[in-house]
Amino acid sequence: MSNNLLQSWLRLPNGERHDMSGTCSIGRAPDNSVSIPDSEVSRRHAIIQAQGEREFWLVDLGSANGTYVNGRRISQSVRLHNGDIIRIASNELEFSTEILSAMHPAGQQVMASTMIHIRQAQCWLMVADIIGSTKLSQSLPGAQFPRMTGNWFKNCRQIIDECGGHMSKYLGDGFFCYWDDTADSAIQVRQAVAKLYEAQHPSNPPFRVVLHFGAAMLGTVPTMNELNLHGPEVNFVFRVEKVAATQKQNVLFTEAAVKRMEAEQEVRLVSECPVEGFSKPYKFYTLSH
Repeated sequence: MSNNLLQSWLRLPNGERHDMSGTCSIGRAPDNSVSIPDSEVSRRHAIIQAQGEREFWLVDLGSANGTYVNGRRISQSVRLHNGDIIRIASNELEFSTEILSAMHPAGQQVMASTMIHIRQAQCWLMVADIIGSTKLSQSLPGAQFPRMTGNWFKNCRQIIDECGGHMSKYLGDGFFCYWDDTADSAIQVRQAVAKLYEAQHPSNPPFRVVLHFGAAMLGTVPTMNELNLHGPEVNFVFRVEKVAATQKQNVLFTEAAVKRMEAEQEVRLVSECPVEGFSKPYKFYTLSH
């Protein structure tokens, strides 16, 4: 970890400063982190999520009028940079970020609260991404693609939240989420998979889901107020997503996930193949129905 500290904030339309920490919801509803009382703004318009030690990503939630960054309407999650101008309807918000040295007086004040706390735990790891997003964006007229993908992000996040999962990262045209291994987590993961499977219909963009179970390193940076996952098993599940693409499977489970769910009777073997960067062949499964 760098000894430098990050401060990020939004300059709101009324000139006030909103300090960033964790997830920031933006919309017309008064219970948003940033509430904009404008009829052209959707109730749940967009979110900004902290990712890693120093990243904030903006996601439109299928709003009617869109979300713009530096004059361009976003159709997938985008990383924010210092000085970016976010426009929602006629309202402009400026994103700012400043890196302070730990020796800086302001940095020294918060240094004690910025230590990363790391632990290892067994987790359910899930990656989902839109299939053929570039071609899809070219085939749909006007604002249809950003609205479709925005609704997809919103609905997927709702499913993950309702099923006890935690959104970890947005990945442009996809996301990475996880569940702690608890007494109820296998049931919650099953519910999430079922709901995501049901969501694969024409009103949504085509997408694939990959599920794995394994150990991950969980690190918390208090000033970012977000938990970050690292380690070989996290790298593995992202490589498995490429296997799913090669095998043309919209739902793919690792053997570890199948065993942990005790779902051997509900899946069928798709292939046994190597995974880039890992030594041995692995078995992969999909739903049998």
